[in-house]
Amino acid sequence: MAISAILAALPSRRTLVTVVFSGLVGGAVAIGVAEWHARPAGPPAPPHDPRFEKLGHEYLPGLGKAYAAAWEEGARSLDAGQPLSASLAAVSKAWEANRISLFDKSVAPELARIVPESQKDADVTPAQRAAMAAAWRGLALGLDR
Repeated sequence: MAISAILAALPSRRTLVTVVFSGLVGGAVAIGVAEWHARPAGPPAPPHDPRFEKLGHEYLPGLGKAYAAAWEEGARSLDAGQPLSASLAAVSKAWEANRISLFDKSVAPELARIVPESQKDADVTPAQRAAMAAAWRGLALGLDR
């Protein structure tokens, strides 16, 4: 009697198989998702120089000021009666001069510590090339943040 009462309490064979199969599939999915999340998102990022990341972050406001000064130059040109095309040319000329001046003051000296400006391309060593690439990546990260 006790055995027949236990068997009567169990679900049908089909329900039991469905529950066991669902549990196995759910466990496999959970393990797969955990493994997928444990893996790195992709290849490791190439190295960057954190000094240049900081420099890029500090350089960015200066670029904004240089750009603003260029537009002010264009506005002065318009106020002086120049046509739009000439005023836009003044903006372009001022922007180029301002950003080059800023770059020469703040970024170029730091890059020259890696590869002196007087050094010819043919004389750049692989180590200098790698250091320059890391510096450029750092500068890009700093400008982007």
